Amino acid sequence: MKDLPPLKAIRAFEACYRLRSFTQAAGSLNVGQPAISHQIRLLERDLGVKLFEKKGARILPTRLAHDYYDAIRTGLGEIARASQVMRRHSQTRAITLASYPGIGAFWALPRIETYRRIKKSLDVRLVSADLDADIDLNECDCAILFGRSDQWPGFVTSKLLDEEVIAVAAPAQAEMWAGKSVESLLSEAPLIALEDPENRWLTWEDWREKHAPSQPAIQPAMTVTNHGIALNLALMGHGITLAWKGVVTDFLETGTLASLPFAPLTSDRGYHFITSETFRDRAVCADLLEALTTPPGR
Repeated sequence: MKDLPPLKAIRAFEACYRLRSFTQAAGSLNVGQPAISHQIRLLERDLGVKLFEKKGARILPTRLAHDYYDAIRTGLGEIARASQVMRRHSQTRAITLASYPGIGAFWALPRIETYRRIKKSLDVRLVSADLDADIDLNECDCAILFGRSDQWPGFVTSKLLDEEVIAVAAPAQAEMWAGKSVESLLSEAPLIALEDPENRWLTWEDWREKHAPSQPAIQPAMTVTNHGIALNLALMGHGITLAWKGVVTDFLETGTLASLPFAPLTSDRGYHFITSETFRDRAVCADLLEALTTPPGR
């Protein structure tokens, strides 16, 4: 490809030939008029021929320019068609979304499925991991992760859910413990705890410090490695777990889970949608964000 002239010069020539004006060509390419004149001079010098003659404010292509345009138009058309194919491929491939098992299964996927059913197709591949350390933001298109908005420098973030943690259980289990004291709940109830080696989540110890600070340290009945397992156990009536209110809203509204009558724990953290600036500018990213912010079934 050593015989190719500079591609900027080719673009300038195509615009000048089509518009018959250096000024209009500059506007169409979003550059200054001197830059267009410079590119045309470079191209004429490279080819060794005159391409345009000035006639007042307009320019007229020479006979050789007509021949040259006819030749490059075919090549530019092929490039445009190949680019369209690539764009369609990019737009139709599955979006890779990384997150934790719980919010992925119980919150994100139901919203994506509702969006696909009501509005348009959205092909999403969910990859999940329990630990932040196991999620590489450079290996996925986007992610839903927990923390503060400044935790991911170099990426664009949007907060999806505030951290508001409540105690939940299956309705029968919740009714059994709703009238009991905090002390009884902490010492006698089958509490389901979440293992957290990265110290990210609010825990039953945080809950104890807020509601019963004089109570001894608690001993959970079960400890699991992710929020999804904890929610499944609660749904099956095996105990009480702490849950993010935004994640379990759908369960609370349908009555499959019930909250216990205690004040929630809150913080300035939350679940964030995280992506690169490049992916954020794509239309499919806007579609995914719309899906995630639309409650299921609405």
